[in-house]
Amino acid sequence: MPAVSKGDGMRGLAVFISDIRNCKSKEAEIKRINKELANIRSKFKGDKALDGYSKKKYVCKLLFIFLLGHDIDFGHMEAVNLLSSNKYTEKQIGYLFISVLVNSNSELIRLINNAIKNDLSSRNPTFMCLALHCIANVGSREMAEAFASEIPRILVAGDTMDSVKQSAALCLLRLYKTSPDLVLMGEWTSRVVHLLNDQHMGVVTAAISLITCLSQKNPDEFKTCVSLAVSRLSRIVSSASTDLQDYTYYFVPAPWLSCKLLRLLQCYPPPEDGAVKGRLVECLETILNKAQEPPKSKKVQHSNAKNAILFEAISLIIHYDRGQLICCMPCVIAAMPSRSWLRCSATLRLQTTPSERRWWV
Repeated sequence: MPAVSKGDGMRGLAVFISDIRNCKSKEAEIKRINKELANIRSKFKGDKALDGYSKKKYVCKLLFIFLLGHDIDFGHMEAVNLLSSNKYTEKQIGYLFISVLVNSNSELIRLINNAIKNDLSSRNPTFMCLALHCIANVGSREMAEAFASEIPRILVAGDTMDSVKQSAALCLLRLYKTSPDLVLMGEWTSRVVHLLNDQHMGVVTAAISLITCLSQKNPDEFKTCVSLAVSRLSRIVSSASTDLQDYTYYFVPAPWLSCKLLRLLQCYPPPEDGAVKGRLVECLETILNKAQEPPKSKKVQHSNAKNAILFEAISLIIHYDRGQLICCMPCVIAAMPSRSWLRCSATLRLQTTPSERRWWV
């Protein structure tokens, strides 16, 4: 995110917020807000053209008033105008106002879409991220129609920065959840799946959320993700906490990504390829063995992260037929925390047949 200079501070906004906080009663607060709304309305309707700073300040005040629980019925066009600014802070406030106050059925959506298209084509990573966040927050069908075919291209492009890839993956996930019929991966499927091999862990974490959702609806189309997921999981569970310093949480390497990978594998049956299956068995055995090792920290965050991975591993084992990974079974119950209700649940699920298990899952 670009650095914000001291000149970007809005003194008028700070004074208004201070006035609201100093109000002794609800009536005094409403009176102060009505006075400010009248002033902002007069500024927007005045003959004198407002500069970007003034628009940003007044739009911020409207946003604050809305967050206090008051209805706002003007200022939307001024917020849209801020999207054309080349200043980050002005564009950011415009997108923030639109994300919070603009209805998905608003008449301004077309104007907003035009501004978003300009930012997506600008190749400015900061502006691209702001535009993608806005699409995800609004998530209207019109936006899906306008950008569902553009976002996959941004996601897999070789010159797209990692921060933009992360935003694009999560934005596409949002559009898929709201308008699945409009998000057709087609030619992009293979390249999206191969994001699991990306060097940037943040990109992988964002991409796997998208791939998991897509796999649940179209498992055959994304089945190549299994071997890549196993490979990535193997690299994580076999690494030391010092190997992934930026993604290590209380001595546990990449716990969120590990859980997501294990959850993705639950969308598919056990791997048919012997090498992949063997590597997966090694991963699961390593996770179960690590769960029985003495904790490296007494902090609850350490045990929570460690147990989260363990529980997802056990869920994967239970998802597979009991005979498929039988070598892991003796360790499963012993590895679980003795006081956990999940230990009882896992015991029950392991002892039922696949047909009986469906009732409990």
